[in-house]
Amino acid sequence: MTYLEKARSYEDGVIAGEIPACVWVRLACERNRRDRERIGTEGFPFTMDAKKAERICAFAELLPHIKGPKAVVMGKDEEGRNIWAKIQLEPWQCWILTTMFGWVRPDGLRRFRVALVLIPRKNAKSTLGAIIALYMLVADGEGGPECYSAATTRDQAKAVAEIVWEMAKRSPQMCEFYGVRLGSETSRSLAVPAMAGKFMALSADANTLDGLNISCAVVDELHAHPRAAVWNVLDTGTGARLQPWLIGITTAGVDLGGICHQKLGYLEKVLEQIAEDDTYFGINFTIDKSDDIRLPEIQKKANPNYGISVMADDLERKVKEAQVSPASMNNVLTKHFNVWVRAESTWFPMDAWRACGNASLRMEDFRQYPCWIGVDLAEVRDFCAVVVLFKLGPDQFALFGKYYLPADTIDKSPVAELSGWVRDAHVTETSGDQADYQRIEDDIIALTETLTVQEIDFDRALAAQMQQGLKRRLEPRMGRDAVDRFVVTVPQTVETMNPSMQMLERLALAKGLQHDANPAMTWMMGNVVVERNHKDEIYPRKAGGKDSHNKIDGPVALLTALSRAMADTVGPSVYESRGALVI
Repeated sequence: MTYLEKARSYEDGVIAGEIPACVWVRLACERNRRDRERIGTEGFPFTMDAKKAERICAFAELLPHIKGPKAVVMGKDEEGRNIWAKIQLEPWQCWILTTMFGWVRPDGLRRFRVALVLIPRKNAKSTLGAIIALYMLVADGEGGPECYSAATTRDQAKAVAEIVWEMAKRSPQMCEFYGVRLGSETSRSLAVPAMAGKFMALSADANTLDGLNISCAVVDELHAHPRAAVWNVLDTGTGARLQPWLIGITTAGVDLGGICHQKLGYLEKVLEQIAEDDTYFGINFTIDKSDDIRLPEIQKKANPNYGISVMADDLERKVKEAQVSPASMNNVLTKHFNVWVRAESTWFPMDAWRACGNASLRMEDFRQYPCWIGVDLAEVRDFCAVVVLFKLGPDQFALFGKYYLPADTIDKSPVAELSGWVRDAHVTETSGDQADYQRIEDDIIALTETLTVQEIDFDRALAAQMQQGLKRRLEPRMGRDAVDRFVVTVPQTVETMNPSMQMLERLALAKGLQHDANPAMTWMMGNVVVERNHKDEIYPRKAGGKDSHNKIDGPVALLTALSRAMADTVGPSVYESRGALVI
């Protein structure tokens, strides 16, 4: 059976439901089948080059195992050197390699330039990256190949580099044929003088990566990169090559604002045919929502090497431990099932939150309902959040929000998706390096002119200046006493937050909440973790601690407004006594 035939058997098995697979693996296979059916059609210039698809796999099976029970000496060659057991590719590995390397453009160059492979631990993740890096160094035909493994630390980058180096060391005939020279055990580098080629490990200091002329970069554990800088510099470094590779091979992680999760979100759009990108390859071995990880068939979904390098009894043991240990559960979900979770347990049921979202909601459609404006202010690093919470009935609310950040903060933020949120008007960019309080105050005044506002509710922090400005502008229309009752400071105590948090959970689970599906607010809701006191009362904290980039300003503003809306009996409207604020 050829490697392409093995790949097709895997693809067919996934699509037919004969091989356990999650939705993202199935969509990746369906994309590949759909593309083969499009060969020769208008608007699809790519073809499958069987020789190139087979060649990378044949090369892989000439390489030795490095670690584990299969890394054994099979005998000696004529010169007395060890002959190590060779790799035998599994069908799913054949599928990845043939798909990545087999598709070509009309000029014969590779179709794909970027690859994202998410796969749990013990599924030969680093081995796959090492195979590609070594092939790109010696067998791809590129002049002066520069191949790198990159990670957040040099030690992590050496995880792939070590395998590449050991594969070369244990393949003396390959080294002689291609003229490969091994660097020291410390550097784990390789050189191919005849081709002016090199391979080496890189650390995550983006300031030292400029000037590279990259033909292949394998980024190990991309989920651990807190910023996009390294990925972006490596991507820029491929610009002078005709068919480079930028490859992220990683498990899932805990940073939903990082570069890896951003790239995963893009991959999902490509697989769902929401975005079209014929240069972007990816596959995500994980589980589906509501899957029971105790079941072997579910475990196989995320672990394509189940029973080969992923031992069933070892995985079963870890799953059993996770059932009684929340800390272990998070680790098992990320590392062995490729599920993105927070380092701490996220407070809010995010599936319920997303289910309440509706991007088509319009604030003007709720003008007749009483509303509370919750405000959480910041100076530089955090968001300024202004949320409008409409009370539609005893257990029915609608939520809209505006979120502000200074331009300098946006430029320096490690949250990879932030620039897209600004572009799509989900986040408002203000000029300079400080919060634009005047802009926010003007926006709040505008809300009071068109909505049935009951109160403007502030977190005490940084609120005094804006509260005084609002009172000064509203007093001529409302009177001093009414203004003092209208602009309110809400104590950020457990006595305030605990009932608001519990109420918000109930509302979402019962579909008693509608919101405008702002992705920045959804991200912030996912950043909220809880602190519990001895009474089991809860208080919101940001995931990762107070210095984390995981912001929660929108949820705090929401909880502040909800605490006041819950206390209000919605008796006679303040507008009945003072009239609408009309300028």
